[in-house]
Amino acid sequence: MIKVVRLPLIYAEDKNDSDMDYKKVYEVLWDLQKQTRKIKNKVIQLCWEYSNFSSDYKKTFQEYPDEKAVIGKSLRGFVYSECSKSGEFDLYASNLSATTDKSYKEFNNSKAEMFKGTRSIINYNSNQPLEISKKSIFMFDSDGEHRDYYINIKLFSRKGKEKYNLSRTDLTFKALIKDKSSRCIFERCVSGEYDIAGSLLLYNKKKRMWCLNLTYEIPSEKLEHKKVYLDKDKILGVTLDFKYPICASINGDKRRFIINSDEIDNFRKKTEQRRKSLLRQAKYCGDGRIGHGIRTRNRPAYRIEDKIARFRDTANHKYSRALIEFAVQNQCGIIQLEDLKGVSTENLFLKNWSYYDLQTKIEQKAMEYGITVHYVNPNYTSIRCSQCGHINIGLEQNPEFVCQKCGYKTDWHYNTSQNISVKDIADIIKADIKEQNKNK
Repeated sequence: MIKVVRLPLIYAEDKNDSDMDYKKVYEVLWDLQKQTRKIKNKVIQLCWEYSNFSSDYKKTFQEYPDEKAVIGKSLRGFVYSECSKSGEFDLYASNLSATTDKSYKEFNNSKAEMFKGTRSIINYNSNQPLEISKKSIFMFDSDGEHRDYYINIKLFSRKGKEKYNLSRTDLTFKALIKDKSSRCIFERCVSGEYDIAGSLLLYNKKKRMWCLNLTYEIPSEKLEHKKVYLDKDKILGVTLDFKYPICASINGDKRRFIINSDEIDNFRKKTEQRRKSLLRQAKYCGDGRIGHGIRTRNRPAYRIEDKIARFRDTANHKYSRALIEFAVQNQCGIIQLEDLKGVSTENLFLKNWSYYDLQTKIEQKAMEYGITVHYVNPNYTSIRCSQCGHINIGLEQNPEFVCQKCGYKTDWHYNTSQNISVKDIADIIKADIKEQNKNK
């Protein structure tokens, strides 16, 4: 089980054998932040160029080129090699690798949409977090009456160490931990009970300090499941959509768990109206926002985006917690979710709402109770009759589902969740379609 905790940091001058003060450290970290942006954009450029070459090659030879035959290694290895051998970046090698990997994966995930023209080419902004590999993090605490917590982070290459006149490639920070939960997590990471994973070092503009988004993993054998009775064969099917962010039901049960989109719609309308109002106000703003570029002039409007992100995170926590409580109350040992990769091209609501974040939170909370989460192919689940199994090809989505064969009527979303709650539903649908085609 993977989780994240945010730890505010201050530079520990007494733990570093360098002449740097915290102001200099901040300047250096901001410099690395700029380099991170440059690296990520370079990776996108290299991947884009290769993809265009690959498409042209396919048109000429009716097959895609072999990456290793063309560039001597995989594209993933090539982009890292190009960034590392250029000599213009000062990041520690494993952090540089984590940075190029992140951009490479994001390009691959968005490649289809970019080529279709449904989204623009990825371009990273200036406030990129620093990717910190798990090998670059060392955590320790001090003994004594008042225990202090420290994090040593490898940040610089050898060239970077010389450039910034440092004696080491790492810096040590003191973690400002005030709550018991974060303290417990830190101590378990130090003891090895929790495993440290790749994390993010980012600057918090509001608090004006750097923070480490520490990613840690609780091994499944060490995870203490909350003691509840679960039926391992009882499946809860969950569908995500615009009308109902979550609609779930147990196989064969008429009861359903539904979250209506009213809360989201009201918040969206209110914030969008406020954002437009602030953009209009920018035309006659005060002197403090004039002459500093369009971003400064529109700063209040941009802050609305942060508010939306915070609301979305909070709502996803609430919705996922309520769903897991429903599953536990009904003793469901399995939750089946739709595999929604590529859904952003079909459902704008799910793209904007971040279905991945919601599903991740469901998965994490399910793990606390020992509930298994499966992902199923959602193809045809919305048009299959959950009563007779008929696939209603060409049936348009309406609030009410009516089967063309048996006449079964029910709510569309409930019918979909019922199908998703069936074990091996993808195989069953495949067999049903094959049978229907035979009988034509």
